[in-house]
Amino acid sequence: MKKKLLAATSIILSLFSIAIEAQSVYSETDIDQYISQRNVEVYLEADFTGTPYKDKNFKNGTILKNGTPITKNIGLRYNASKDLFEVKKSSVLKDDQAKVLKNSSDLSIKIGNENYVFLAPNENNANQGYFLVVYNSSRTSLYKKIKKEYIPEQKAYTSLASNIAANYKEKQILYLHHSDGLLIELPGSKSKRLKAFGDKSKEVKVFVKENKINLNKEAGLIEVIKYCNTL
Repeated sequence: MKKKLLAATSIILSLFSIAIEAQSVYSETDIDQYISQRNVEVYLEADFTGTPYKDKNFKNGTILKNGTPITKNIGLRYNASKDLFEVKKSSVLKDDQAKVLKNSSDLSIKIGNENYVFLAPNENNANQGYFLVVYNSSRTSLYKKIKKEYIPEQKAYTSLASNIAANYKEKQILYLHHSDGLLIELPGSKSKRLKAFGDKSKEVKVFVKENKINLNKEAGLIEVIKYCNTL
């Protein structure tokens, strides 16, 4: 009886050990290979208005490799002007002590409810960089590119006018991302957005009209994408 009990206990412990190993494919030290020694750029905020970042402050987030977390509760900040992520492994570090996260299509970033993926160029896509996932599916997804463009100071032409301070101007661009890697930019106009759905444009046009969908809204685009994924 004791032998059977010991054997059963041994099997349970072995299965538990396997389950733990499956959940922890990567160790905490794996993140080190993705953090470069490159220092972040230090900005003098008195020289401009706005911010080069998506959010000015570092926030705790998770870095995943092929969908599996390799580090959690790590300080992250997206520099939309440079299209890169800044990392602080410890909360005691100052912002200017942060390092740059290496670009890798194996990695994705989760900060709160936001998920970012890095796309590398391929035969169906010439673009590269980080994209915010608005809607994700196995066929067609909706991505958003957040850009911050630096506008230099504009000197006043006359003594009656004032100088316009340098500033960072934000621009957001939406894309359709297909499972084959194809990335299609969505133009601003409704008619052009319909054409972005290619051979499904006619069906989409009817669907949009019948359901009174606003293609200028992300929620409307998500409805259309869900519909297209059923065709």
